[in-house]
Amino acid sequence: MAHYQNGAVTDSRLIVGNYKVEVAAYAATATTAYTNVGAGKVSNWKHNVTKMNVQSGNAPDPLEGISEETLTVDMEMIEFVSTAISTLQGGILIATTTSGVTTINAGGGSTQTPFNMRLTNTRIISGATTTTVITLYKVTADAGLSYTVKSDNDTDPINVLSMPVTAKVDTSRTAGSQLYDIVLTR
Repeated sequence: MAHYQNGAVTDSRLIVGNYKVEVAAYAATATTAYTNVGAGKVSNWKHNVTKMNVQSGNAPDPLEGISEETLTVDMEMIEFVSTAISTLQGGILIATTTSGVTTINAGGGSTQTPFNMRLTNTRIISGATTTTVITLYKVTADAGLSYTVKSDNDTDPINVLSMPVTAKVDTSRTAGSQLYDIVLTR
């Protein structure tokens, strides 16, 4: 059985990884309580920008702009709260707990509900605690549950849950803060 990991990192060499993953309902506010889903390892974090060019006829100077922005995050959940899997998957599967037994049901869903996600990394740099908090808005899962089943006798028998997600621009928020926020605290 895995030990519960607190999501706090004290190794100053780590910049991305060992994040506490939290979720909240879509369009959460600054005062909304997020649910701690567990510890995750972020392996890829990418702000994707698709440029557009607008040119009138043979005009020499095209107007350049952005046609689409997304943020993709690939992460592995080292451990997770099974009842929160429904939120992480946008409702394409449902987790219920009755009498201490959790059941995860999937199949037949046709919609996916966006959610907010917060990734928190705490580490020690030169003896000072530094916290990086990344808040993503309008997030959806890019794939269903995926993990490689291991033998109980494996040297590392923990099943790691792959969790790729994409955040899209949330036009209900103020321009300039519609995709994500990163807050660094020392």
